[in-house]
Amino acid sequence: MNFYQKYPLFTKIAGTDLLSKVGDRLFYTALLTTATSLPQANLAVTIVSISETLPVLFSFFLGSLADQKQHKSNLLIKNSITRALLYLGIGFIFNYPQTLLLLMIASVLNFLSGLSGNYSSALLTPFTKTMVNESDMTQAQGLISTANQLMNVLATLAGSLLLAFFLKSTVAYLNALLFILIGSIYYLIRPQLTHVETNFVTNREENLFITTKNNFKNIFHNKTVLSDLWQLALLNGFFGGLTPIFALFIKNNHSLDYISNPVKIALLSAIITLGMVIGSSLSGTLLKNYTENQLNQVSNLFISFVGLSFIVNNLYLILLNSGIIAILLGIVSPRFSAKIITKYPTANLGGIITTVNSLLVLAPPITSVIFPLLPSIHPLAAYIGFFIYSIILVLVTLKIKSRNS
Repeated sequence: MNFYQKYPLFTKIAGTDLLSKVGDRLFYTALLTTATSLPQANLAVTIVSISETLPVLFSFFLGSLADQKQHKSNLLIKNSITRALLYLGIGFIFNYPQTLLLLMIASVLNFLSGLSGNYSSALLTPFTKTMVNESDMTQAQGLISTANQLMNVLATLAGSLLLAFFLKSTVAYLNALLFILIGSIYYLIRPQLTHVETNFVTNREENLFITTKNNFKNIFHNKTVLSDLWQLALLNGFFGGLTPIFALFIKNNHSLDYISNPVKIALLSAIITLGMVIGSSLSGTLLKNYTENQLNQVSNLFISFVGLSFIVNNLYLILLNSGIIAILLGIVSPRFSAKIITKYPTANLGGIITTVNSLLVLAPPITSVIFPLLPSIHPLAAYIGFFIYSIILVLVTLKIKSRNS
């Protein structure tokens, strides 16, 4: 409670941004459900997935654009209203019988809402750096990460429950109301945010591409940041490959036979989420004497243990080792975010943060495609692939360090 009392305005904007994250996930289940019900289900699901993934990749430019803008509090309000209008449009579309064309239009609107959400996050980043003391930054990022993990699960669950009682169009309208509420909160605290903005140095670089290029240079020229970044990105990629391999594994594994395979997959997801929550919540206190690099190397070792657990056909060891990796990743991620926020100047912090976040999520889509292909080569290929993946993580780290030494 002391942290919230110490930083009341930060708590308000972090809570409001958290509501925005809820809005991001609330309608995702409705879109997926619609996609799977269409005759062209595979194509439809791909379209929905792309609409969720692409906004993060465009964050390279959105962060740089946010750094160039003054009056960020006004833009936060406008963004929230824009997202409300987009979901009103989606609600209108869902009043009609669903076709692939209408789903494509709804996905485009969902994509635009995602872009707007990432833009808002970039606009908020300088406020965090200005409001929170450097000594408390890891705790702040740990609280944000913990809340995001929990709300991501709860928002998905809430979306599913709402669909049981309301039409999909009604859920879209409720989401629009949520963004109106978010805009209203930003409007109420705008005088305080405007006061904080007086301390900002705005990046007035004319060329957006030059600014984005400079952001990459600032990241890649720092060997410590780059090493931690690639390790975290590849660790995220491990989880992208784990779930599909686990789904194939449990078809022939007889542990926990009294529960269905979908529940086993949900159990793995729950353990990973719980591990991330535990790690994030204890990031500022647990294993403080170990660097991010050291903890990541331990995670690399446990990836090998996961591969071994698959080979010995032990479901419980897979769950245990995956949970340990999730805890370690939960510890490291807020520390890394705090390092980025405190290291780089406010003038280009939005662009730096969004660039880092985009790089962190590049690996999971790739590994989720590559790992399921390995069993077609040999039944053990995917399991051995985890050993190779662990070695790659170590080699990438050593290569980056040697090149920059």
